[in-house]
Amino acid sequence: MVLVLAGYYPPAYLAGGPTRSIPRIVEELKDEFAFRIITRDRDLGCAAPLRGVSSNAWADLGGPRCLYLSPLRLLLGGLLVATKRTRHDALYLNSMFSIQFSLAPLVLRKIGLIPRRALIVAPRGELDPSALQIKHARKRLVLWAVRALRLTEGAIWHAASPKEAEAISHQFGARVRVRIAADIPTTPGPARPRPTKVPGALELLFLSRISRMKNLDLAVSALKAIRGNVNFSVYGPIEDDEYWAMCERLATTLPSNVEVQYRGLVDPNDVDRVLAQHHLFFLPSRAESFGHAIVEALMAGCPVLISDQTPWHELEQRHAGWDLPLAAVERFTEVIDRCAEMTAHEMEVWSDGARRFGREIADDPQRDEAYRELFRATLPQGPPARVPAHG
Repeated sequence: MVLVLAGYYPPAYLAGGPTRSIPRIVEELKDEFAFRIITRDRDLGCAAPLRGVSSNAWADLGGPRCLYLSPLRLLLGGLLVATKRTRHDALYLNSMFSIQFSLAPLVLRKIGLIPRRALIVAPRGELDPSALQIKHARKRLVLWAVRALRLTEGAIWHAASPKEAEAISHQFGARVRVRIAADIPTTPGPARPRPTKVPGALELLFLSRISRMKNLDLAVSALKAIRGNVNFSVYGPIEDDEYWAMCERLATTLPSNVEVQYRGLVDPNDVDRVLAQHHLFFLPSRAESFGHAIVEALMAGCPVLISDQTPWHELEQRHAGWDLPLAAVERFTEVIDRCAEMTAHEMEVWSDGARRFGREIADDPQRDEAYRELFRATLPQGPPARVPAHG
């Protein structure tokens, strides 16, 4: 039995990648490994509980049994009680800096208040040097404490890419056990009609959490010298009000041929529809351990313009998009202008290339086996018999 602790889990979706990654792992491996999930009963930044969820009670919503804890129950030690009472052979943590869902369980495990079972830690991109620059002093202190107290001693680390594996080794030493298993994207849906492309005009899309890591300010700055007519649609939850205000101020400096519109949140079921309405997906993020939104755009046939700080490279050679260095803002501008000038036929070539590469990522034959090896490493005798969780 693998007990998964995650800050957010579907139907939550505003926290981004992990709310896609973890359910896909569970779905792909449910016939070989038993999973239980403990998470919050509300979405990122939301005061109200998730719809259709019964707080503080184990439930089966068509997948593994999940326990959605309310803020009060978490405050009163509900996570400790649930983890202690839930029979498991491995504990799977999905953050490095979450106090409630990572740091507290590590401390409680260290002092024996929860069982010292096998431990898997997935930092989910939080150890990337770019991520560590944000709130650097706090994160540096946390990492020092985790190392000094040996809270992750004996853990198997789950990295989504070789770059993330390097970041883990850099922080915790070359001898730690790291296994690489790329995130599992959603299954590609049927191809939707692409928007009409007229030379001189472009429908541009940013779809992600609005935070400093996702670099929306660079995206807006890249539009200052655009010659074509560009409609830039911005979707996603606003995590940092101060940062969003800065991006709004930048948008007011753009020329009249560029229009920026914030269009709010997108339900996961509507992502394909939104992607199908745009010619180019633009996400110059500071770092991505995987980048679910990028892969979803590719699978939808929407070419991507991203930074070179993701696992996806040589996109231009594949006619799937562009991966550019963040220091060269002018190159992002050049690509956007190039796309704006494309004819319908030229854009179709790039759309087909994006779709081919997206399906190649989705069909990776080595990924599922990498996950089997990850969990087998903590369950050497094979998966346990399926037993009901306590509660």
